[in-house]
Amino acid sequence: MSLSSRILRQVLLVAGGASLLFGVLFLGLYRDQLERERAATSEQINRLLRVALENAMLKRDVPGLRDIVRQMGEQPGIAGVMILAPEGEVRFSSAAERMGHKLPGLIAGAQPGVPVSSFVDIPGQGEVLRSINPVPNQLPCIGCHGPIDLHPVNGVLVVDYDARTIRQTAYRSAALFSVAGIAVLGLMLWSVWRLLRRRVIDPLARLDEAANALAAGDLTTRAPNGDDDEPGRLAASFNRMAERLADQIGRSEKQQHYLQQLLDGLPDGVRVIRQSDFRIVAANAAYCRQLGVTPEEAVGQVCYRSSHGRETPCAPTMVICPVHELKAGGQSLKCRHHHRASDGREIPVEVHAVRLEHDGEALIVESTIDLSQVVRHSQEQRLSELGLLAAGIAHEIHNPLGSMRLAVDGLLRGLRNGQDDPKRMAGYLEMMSAEIDRCTGITQRLLLLSRLPQQQPQIVALNRAVGDTVSLLDFDARSHGIVQLLELAAGEPQVLADDSDLRMLVLNLVQNAHHAMPDGGQLRVRTVADDDVACIEVVDSGCGIPPDAMGRIFDPFYSHRADGEGGTGLGLTICKSIVERYGGQIEVDSRPGEGTTFRVKLPRTGV
Repeated sequence: MSLSSRILRQVLLVAGGASLLFGVLFLGLYRDQLERERAATSEQINRLLRVALENAMLKRDVPGLRDIVRQMGEQPGIAGVMILAPEGEVRFSSAAERMGHKLPGLIAGAQPGVPVSSFVDIPGQGEVLRSINPVPNQLPCIGCHGPIDLHPVNGVLVVDYDARTIRQTAYRSAALFSVAGIAVLGLMLWSVWRLLRRRVIDPLARLDEAANALAAGDLTTRAPNGDDDEPGRLAASFNRMAERLADQIGRSEKQQHYLQQLLDGLPDGVRVIRQSDFRIVAANAAYCRQLGVTPEEAVGQVCYRSSHGRETPCAPTMVICPVHELKAGGQSLKCRHHHRASDGREIPVEVHAVRLEHDGEALIVESTIDLSQVVRHSQEQRLSELGLLAAGIAHEIHNPLGSMRLAVDGLLRGLRNGQDDPKRMAGYLEMMSAEIDRCTGITQRLLLLSRLPQQQPQIVALNRAVGDTVSLLDFDARSHGIVQLLELAAGEPQVLADDSDLRMLVLNLVQNAHHAMPDGGQLRVRTVADDDVACIEVVDSGCGIPPDAMGRIFDPFYSHRADGEGGTGLGLTICKSIVERYGGQIEVDSRPGEGTTFRVKLPRTGV
């Protein structure tokens, strides 16, 4: 029901009830007032009549007394007149049929000279206003009526007035009052309704339309300006609220867009899961690319269907589920899963999850790393670094092959010319054997460097791995005017790692040092060992690392080479990953313009 209908109904109920109550009260009061006025009038008439009757009695004029009673009974508004003896017998009456009747009940308790008026219902006649007037005994009357103390009342004058005229007058006055009240009430209601309509209901209706439009998303809607009253001030307050709401929503949308851009800028897949119902409330572009879905398909989906293709939540006893495991804010965990892409492919991922509290809701933020991409990037980095070795390897193998070619040519010429000097042939063959050993050593070192890492760590001779790797870069160093110095620790220190990983670590550090010395310089690679730790130090005399770049050199895809060439930005990232995988540490000390020292510490095996 609308406000206007409620107000109108309430006003009509209150006004109608009040009018009815006032009408009833007025009718009762008016009737009492008429009764009192008619009783007072009847008392005055009764006094006059009593005086006339007393005079007639004193004169013993019975016919005159009877005529007075008859004439009084014929007056308009008078239903009947009677004079009763003290014992209640009707002596005179305007109605002849009442003569001689005894009505002792009328005079019971009558006090001389004290009139009594009341409404009485007479059978066959209806309701009348009966006025009973006891006529007191007086001195002139004691001759006929006896002593006053024994006969205080000479008779009773009874006058019946027609009550219908009283009621008609009361009802007529009440009807006129009601009509006048209804007219006044109607005028008042019309005025109140018009005022409410113009000042309250219409402004509230316009404000309701504006509020509905605002709730529907129209942030430009505003309520019409009103007068300087409560609805007008309410409209002004609504407009101020709408302005602030539009401003806040605009800021929120910009902030949300900014946060989404930040998420989309991350290379790893990120999704935010509401813990209460497993719903994804946010996801970045990398996550969508991993699974081959659109953001609209990812956001709002339950996590187990989005990444695992399941219709029910993952069983926490069968898989590590961050939504199930993380119970308190700030908790985090790392686990490995297999996500299912939209085309059915299974993607091995590493999940880093943390639990956050936001607006009373528990959120699980998951960062997923595609392990297949990590392996691919790592192998690409290996192939990229090995590609840089191609020129040096070709030179290192080309020289021995050239020497062997000369030896073979010499042997062939001798044989053709009949020269079969065994000593001379042995010399050529020994030289060829040495060059073959040299080529074989180079290829072995290259194979050890290029093979994939083993699943389990193994005992690695640190000096051999470092020496072999540095020797592969001799040609690259000479071609750039770099002098390589190799200082290996005594005692053959050993570490628990992977031989291929360790060689790749040294290769990346040495090549970075070469890049830092585009105009030549000195590179010192040494190994140091104590009781618990074996250390690899790569010291160059290059340009150094700027202070503002020190915090980013291990970030993926960050590259800032001094020789101006573009790099992959993964070399130092892989170095750090290798060192941390085997429980070690990597440290950097750099002075711009003087050089850089990379120091790798790995735990010794104790062998």
